Amino acid sequence: MESHNQARANAARRRQRETGESYAAALQAVRLDRLSRLGDLSEADGTPGGASANFHERPVPEELTELVRYHSHRIAKYLYFAVDEGHYRDDLAEWQRNTLYKLTDALEHLHLLIGTIAAYLREAGVTDYFLRRYLQVRDDRQVEAYFTPSVKEHLAGLLGREAPQDSVIWHEVGHHIATRSGWSKPERHDELEVLLHAVYANYPDDSQAFDHLPTALRERVLAVLPHLRVDPDAGDR
Repeated sequence: MESHNQARANAARRRQRETGESYAAALQAVRLDRLSRLGDLSEADGTPGGASANFHERPVPEELTELVRYHSHRIAKYLYFAVDEGHYRDDLAEWQRNTLYKLTDALEHLHLLIGTIAAYLREAGVTDYFLRRYLQVRDDRQVEAYFTPSVKEHLAGLLGREAPQDSVIWHEVGHHIATRSGWSKPERHDELEVLLHAVYANYPDDSQAFDHLPTALRERVLAVLPHLRVDPDAGDR
């Protein structure tokens, strides 16, 4: 059975052959078609589809993509530290302490990231119905659990608002993410994105896997790829 990503790629290639448009444009059209169908289905079921439809033509705010890049970089860093602890096997007490510290640090960033995106979208007009669906939870209480004081502080910084009372650090971090300064290190985030594409993209099985990337990023990914390939005959030399 083909994966969702593979099915979407195949549909984009079929559309490309039929219309002559670029693969990136065809892939975007396939995504929008799917979102439209989901909206139509939800309206037929009596659920609010109109609010989501209003977002189809809106560009993604840059501060949201920078938010994801910032926290993904820190999550990946903590996961790296946790994985690396597995190479120090002579002290279980040290391993459990350091591993759980790093994993819970990663979890804090993940919860903050999800909550801040959800809070941003709610302010932008996304309904509670869609927030429940996107967050994959059953009721509004589980949605509300994401809107912690840290999330409100972080969102205020991201949007350039005044820091809430008793603000600690996340307002400043949010401001730095939005302005790509201070705590935010976009060049490091670029490095992580290059490696993630090189490791996880369906390439070379899908020769157009990087076509949607900006030219400079695509060139860096293609340059990194050969260094990740394992030569099966290397051990015989």
